[in-house]
Amino acid sequence: MFSPDLTSFSIGAATNKNLTLRSGNCDHRSVTPPLVERVAAGIFDPTPFVTQHEPITDVVDAYLHFDRRDEGWLKTVLHTQ
Repeated sequence: MFSPDLTSFSIGAATNKNLTLRSGNCDHRSVTPPLVERVAAGIFDPTPFVTQHEPITDVVDAYLHFDRRDEGWLKTVLHTQ
């Protein structure tokens, strides 16, 4: 999945600037369980990363803001009531 604003990348420009690029996918199946355990044990508090609180009725708009990477939309909590 690409950023909505990025559909290509100039590898030549990066090479000309002598940049080192690294990329990869996250292995969610191996990292998620230990993270959940840390949150459950109180070792890690994820709440500082929550930037938005929205009602569940606004889920589509909230997702669109997040997907567009709008400023201030890092993590969103959806409230069911």
